[in-house]
Amino acid sequence: MDILKRVTFGVAAATWWGVPALSGQTRPEVKETQVWGLQGIRSGYCVRFLMEPRKAGRELEKGFHLVRADQDQTLHPALQQVIRSQPEFAAWAPSNLCFYFTDAVQVGARRVAEKNPRNFQMIASWTLAAQEEKSGTRRDMVLDMYANRGSLIRAAEAGRVRLHEAQAIFTDRPDTTADVYSTKLNRTLLIWKGRPTGDSTRIERPMEESWAVRGIRGGGIWSVRLAVSPLWSRPLVGSLTVEGKGDLAKALKGSPIRFVGPLYRGGGGEMRFTH
Repeated sequence: MDILKRVTFGVAAATWWGVPALSGQTRPEVKETQVWGLQGIRSGYCVRFLMEPRKAGRELEKGFHLVRADQDQTLHPALQQVIRSQPEFAAWAPSNLCFYFTDAVQVGARRVAEKNPRNFQMIASWTLAAQEEKSGTRRDMVLDMYANRGSLIRAAEAGRVRLHEAQAIFTDRPDTTADVYSTKLNRTLLIWKGRPTGDSTRIERPMEESWAVRGIRGGGIWSVRLAVSPLWSRPLVGSLTVEGKGDLAKALKGSPIRFVGPLYRGGGGEMRFTH
């Protein structure tokens, strides 16, 4: 099976040195922004699947609606084939689970990296295809985000973004032998065994997505712009095993397809959080 992705804060004050604000004065819009940098992508990949629409709809925040698979202009060709051959899945919602294994992650002014250069930072996101109801803008809902280092989780929490703890083991073997990615995300265990195949393709343009991310401690909804620029991609062959009883495991097991790939290497990326 060929299987498959700075904190600045201002406050508008009503008074200054005890002088009341002018009546009817319009306050300038104040935005909070933080930027995360993915530095030195060692590898990355996405699991692409479909979610049953009633269950997926319960995951959305108010003001969003699902994007159907047959209306998703970015739908991966493997999923397009599924809904062509099995039209009963056309109304299901596309979902992605993407992993990036990096040298370091820059969270605002803090660079999170391990002392031992052999060790990696892993950051992962589970997204659901969605659209803003008022504007019609595509903005996928982030159902969960994960990291494998406590230092990265704490740095994110300081910026009012929650990353759940993950356990990740990556065994990179010669091309003739299957690589193994074993990742535990809450009550879901994913084991990917496979290897790259075919020729590498140089990636000329950034891969960009827009997300909505739930904040913590009154953080509201973050608008996130993801731009990832790996240097190379390469198809994968292998198998994905899903174990556990968590929400993610149930969603993956319920999908008619779990397509992993391609494999990304090199380059870097950026997540820009704004609200």
